Amino acid sequence: MKDFNELKQLWHVQQEHDGVSYDAILNTVKQTKNKYTAKLLSHVISIAVIVLITIYIFISFRFHTWTTLLSMFIVITCLVYYMLIQIKDYRSISSSESLLNKPEAYIAYLQAYKQHRYRLNTRNYTIYTISLSIALALYLIEMSFYVSTFALVLFVIGTIIWFLICYFVLMKVYIKKESERLEELINKLKKLEEQFRD
Repeated sequence: MKDFNELKQLWHVQQEHDGVSYDAILNTVKQTKNKYTAKLLSHVISIAVIVLITIYIFISFRFHTWTTLLSMFIVITCLVYYMLIQIKDYRSISSSESLLNKPEAYIAYLQAYKQHRYRLNTRNYTIYTISLSIALALYLIEMSFYVSTFALVLFVIGTIIWFLICYFVLMKVYIKKESERLEELINKLKKLEEQFRD
């Protein structure tokens, strides 16, 4: 592949014929990337708030059983783990702008990143869901001191339904949207790369 600057100049010459400018495609790629990183940052902030609230409850309230403390520890651990992954991904995508000068490298980076996010949203999410289910089951021991058996059964059924909806419906929608955002970036870069080859 020729030097990127030569290709850039060639692109500017070709843009009169194609009606699409190099800068317009690059700006669209940057905007799509910025929207995606903003979404990751909002996840980090919301998880951090939930972690702080959970830690406050963990420290401030007295519980009857040690299982509740273990339950809250599992929840905090899961949330911190997920938050650290989101921070790592946010930094990775934010610092990937240097690859914009190398469309091929950026496409390879985004394809690898897309596979990483898919694994996170499938395998890791399954482990995360199982961990939260165990934490909730441990917390039910504490709840049994405060609520009737009927209310406890309703809570368990409602929680199971909510977990199933999250796992089989909401997570699939989330994975699809995230995959589409990343695929949009990849396709725009491929389009740019194909223009340079012509």
